Amino acid sequence: MSYRVSVTTIEKFRRYMTEASTFDTEESLLDSIKGFFLGNDKTKFGEAWGKIIEEGHKFKHVSGNLNGYLVDGIFFSEELARPAVEFAAAHPKMIYEVPVAKEYEVNGMTILVSGRTDGIEGNITRDTKCKFRTPDFQEYVDSYQWRFYLDMLNAKTFYYDVFEVQGFDSLVYDKKGIAWLHDINIIPYEPLYCSSYSDMHDDCKLLLRQFFEYIEEKNLYQFLKPYKSNA
Repeated sequence: MSYRVSVTTIEKFRRYMTEASTFDTEESLLDSIKGFFLGNDKTKFGEAWGKIIEEGHKFKHVSGNLNGYLVDGIFFSEELARPAVEFAAAHPKMIYEVPVAKEYEVNGMTILVSGRTDGIEGNITRDTKCKFRTPDFQEYVDSYQWRFYLDMLNAKTFYYDVFEVQGFDSLVYDKKGIAWLHDINIIPYEPLYCSSYSDMHDDCKLLLRQFFEYIEEKNLYQFLKPYKSNA
């Protein structure tokens, strides 16, 4: 049998196994494997932020004297959205939301690892992150997200574009279904550079083997998506 698994789920497994944070529980991992995680206010904020970067012109909005961006019911003032708009202007040739996938042979199975990059700029892959606390950049260095993307794309350079969101707690919607963001500050950081290395492919395969050993131990195969290889 062959299976399909996302880079996000593999990274959640790594974070759980390494006890990366108090949020990386086995329950969180199982929700990812079973497809139960539907997002929260922080992921909604991050998705809306990404849309301003990618297609800000589609979300321009004027409400009274307030100019800004209305994205999926969340209103960003022009001032609040400025870091996203400036980032987009600095990367005019970026191709956004590029799906990527690669087959790996693991434990006698063909595993299709899939993902979607936030952006590709020439031979450079980029990923946008909104952090709701002071970023720990070692967290990104340790991640296997960038390793898998570079391995799948046979590329050398990956950047994390990190924005710290200060003052955000939750989304509160008015009667019209709009969440107005108040007392929030967004700080852009210098991009974090990550580069491919000689043993990267082997490291990716090792983590995949460990993931499927966990799947075998916990009898979770029924929750994975089957994959039919063309080989």
